Amino acid sequence: MEEKIETRVIVYWLIGAFFVFLGSALAGAVEPNALGATSFGVALSYLIAFSLILIGGMFWISAAMYLSEER
Repeated sequence: MEEKIETRVIVYWLIGAFFVFLGSALAGAVEPNALGATSFGVALSYLIAFSLILIGGMFWISAAMYLSEER
């Protein structure tokens, strides 16, 4: 018996992947020793990147919870 995965779950996975990608790209692009970079700016960039990764994880957890409730 083949089960159909709803489109909402796939969209949540893709949105989560997009947010995690943005967060990791931002965290990887932060250069603390760059000319004009302040410690506040670097900390804020890391905080935004961390928040984006958490939001992506929230979407993935929501998709997993939806799938576990369906079964």
